[in-house]
Amino acid sequence: MRKAIWILIVLGFLGLYFYTCTIHVDTNEVGVKIVYLNPFGETGVVDKAYGTGYHFFFPPFTGFAKVKKTEQRLDMVAHKKSGETWVGNDLKLKTSGGNDVWVDLIVTWKVIPEKAFLCVKEVGEDTSKIQTNIIKPETRAALRFFLGKLTSEEFYEAKKRQKAVEETKKFLNKRLEKIGLKITDILLKDYRFNERYQSAIEQRKVYEQKTLEYIALTKAAMEDAKRKQFEAKAEANKVVEKAKGELEQAKLKGDAILYAAQKNAEALYALKKAEANALTELNKALSGSGGENLVAKRLLESLKGKEITIIPVSDNGTVSFVDINSLLSNLAANKVIKKIEEKKIIKQEKEIKSDKKNEDKKDIEKETKKEKAD
Repeated sequence: MRKAIWILIVLGFLGLYFYTCTIHVDTNEVGVKIVYLNPFGETGVVDKAYGTGYHFFFPPFTGFAKVKKTEQRLDMVAHKKSGETWVGNDLKLKTSGGNDVWVDLIVTWKVIPEKAFLCVKEVGEDTSKIQTNIIKPETRAALRFFLGKLTSEEFYEAKKRQKAVEETKKFLNKRLEKIGLKITDILLKDYRFNERYQSAIEQRKVYEQKTLEYIALTKAAMEDAKRKQFEAKAEANKVVEKAKGELEQAKLKGDAILYAAQKNAEALYALKKAEANALTELNKALSGSGGENLVAKRLLESLKGKEITIIPVSDNGTVSFVDINSLLSNLAANKVIKKIEEKKIIKQEKEIKSDKKNEDKKDIEKETKKEKAD
């Protein structure tokens, strides 16, 4: 009986021991094992991260730490406690011009799960301790440096403020990665200058805004004037182009008319020239030996069958009738006879001249023979 009790006690003790040697890591956590006592090796934080699930360790030789891996938030803002007095955890810095500025900001950060053992080794596993001892001082120092590069005027420009914040974030992550931490975001909520300076800056901003508005209006007016000028020029060009088109059409039409007139003139000239050449050839033909006969023949043919009578009246009133057809026939016949006789006379003269030449030639031959004989 006593033996059974001792067995139960031992089993209970072993069960309790193994229960205390088992730890569960939740989904929002990461585990890190720590060696406190090791006769055969090194002690300290084991360079390994343990994920979600149950893990064993053997106290007092080893321990187990759990670190939250979810995103954490650090607010550094101020609020009015009484009247116009600002109290809180806001960040005070100086611009490059030496003016004081107070900044409200929110920093979000987290432990890098696979490097959680570095965080435990350098800082510890307590989230508040990590935030107080590392995140807050590192962030404030870096923001003072990068935001302090801005002038007071540049602080009012959101793009330049954001650029300084991004540079701060990049710088911090390069440093904090070595201890397993990461800055996920830095948000500037608000900023405040000294009240007098703030008032002067705001008045200046109002003046600059009005100046910009005036410049914008002036620019808009100039652009409108340019637009109207462009439209007027375009309209004028349109009218000019239309006139050019009409002129070109008129020119083409005029060229067509001129071409047609030239062709008509050339055709008319060719026709007249042909008629003139024909008349010339006809005149040449008529001026020849048979021309007069042809004219007379054509005259007789035109008068053939027509009765032509001339009734001359003498001074004493005596009327005599003349047969023009007979008269013309006789005149034509006489003219033809005369022409034939003239040709005969010319032929006879040519024959006489030819005979005389022959006689002269014979005489010359006789004289030549006579001289040779002598």
